[in-house]
Amino acid sequence: MERTGKAKVARHREMLAITADTGIFFSILLKAIKARRVLEIGTSVGFSTLWFADAIGKKGKMVTIEMDPLKVERARKNFSQAGVEKLIELKQGVALDILGTLKDKFDFVLLDADKENIINYFDLALPMVRAGGIIAADNMLFPPHYRPMMNKYARHVRSKRNVQSVTVPIGMGEEITIKLQD
Repeated sequence: MERTGKAKVARHREMLAITADTGIFFSILLKAIKARRVLEIGTSVGFSTLWFADAIGKKGKMVTIEMDPLKVERARKNFSQAGVEKLIELKQGVALDILGTLKDKFDFVLLDADKENIINYFDLALPMVRAGGIIAADNMLFPPHYRPMMNKYARHVRSKRNVQSVTVPIGMGEEITIKLQD
């Protein structure tokens, strides 16, 4: 409703989520790389987190980061209703601060928080991703006001020697980056 303009919501209260086709795409991708450890920067209400939890199964583990307390509350409720809360470690706070405390290696990372920091998120997350792991960034193509930041992000990522990256025109546009080597 928020994307269509049918519901008017203050920008700081938007609960935007990935599209359903993007969720299916990510689910297939995670299963293909046999992902078990997932990091998500920008939980919103947990729609993408639920897709990831389904893809990684009961032996998997997720860390998801969200700053907004209202979104955290709604996400926790959604995780509980779906019966996957034990797979998910939801960290509330500033992602740049939290990322510096994580020591795990991840198979997959989704960058879907504030776009002003997306390059910083990528640079912090890349060392945490195993060789053969993937970093995805949402909103590469839509909404249009993100394009300048996302184009800058794509140039930054594609300048790295140890990754390969492509924009996939699904949903709002996804930059899919595979880490080739450490």
